[in-house]
Amino acid sequence: MIDIDLSDPKIAILRPEGALSVEDFDALNAAIDTHINQTDTVPNLVIRLDRLPHWDSLGALSRHFHFVKLHQKVVRKVAIVGDSPLLALAPEIANYLVNATIRHFPDRKLEDAREWARSEADDPGHFELIAGLPRDVIGVRAIGMITAQDYQDTLIPLVEQKLQEHDKLKCLAVLDEHFVGYSGHAAWEDVKLGLRHPLSFTRCALVTDISWVTKAGRLLAPLMPFAFKAFPLAELEQAKSWVKR
Repeated sequence: MIDIDLSDPKIAILRPEGALSVEDFDALNAAIDTHINQTDTVPNLVIRLDRLPHWDSLGALSRHFHFVKLHQKVVRKVAIVGDSPLLALAPEIANYLVNATIRHFPDRKLEDAREWARSEADDPGHFELIAGLPRDVIGVRAIGMITAQDYQDTLIPLVEQKLQEHDKLKCLAVLDEHFVGYSGHAAWEDVKLGLRHPLSFTRCALVTDISWVTKAGRLLAPLMPFAFKAFPLAELEQAKSWVKR
């Protein structure tokens, strides 16, 4: 079944559960089209996925594709909300196949997903600079969904500017409760930044309570050409002291 909440005229909150049928997609198609005709508004979609759904037949799969084909040119945004690691890959693939902008949000950020879907602009996040650090330390707090544009507008120019003043830099990155995630393009910008300045950093401290981020950092640490250490949020001051050395 697909639970459909159209109480907000700007967004449709969908919650698929179990095996999805032809009738489920017919009901979804009718509900969305009725909403468009009655309100003269095309709602953006917020899709909540506690677990990955599946189709009960090839007919249901066909109906799903038909729904996407009919609406992908008029729905501007789709927020996918859920904690499955596979969901993080879905937007990066789907963004090449449909016109809508698709973003993934963890389940704890449902309200952020709703606000992003309601808003006109695609401005899901930004880097906030952390004050009070030595000039050779770049300290940033990631707010919301970080995209490639955030790297191009903030982080890359900051690194280039700092390298005009210092031969070597240090980095402090904080991912707290305000962080939602990275888009695939942002991750690629991060890789390119590292390739462009492979020996420009001597230390990097990561401060977060997000377990998969910490595990990924520690897994990649042996490949990094600088000292890396992960800290929980409660040890932010210790991280600042370590990165200053």
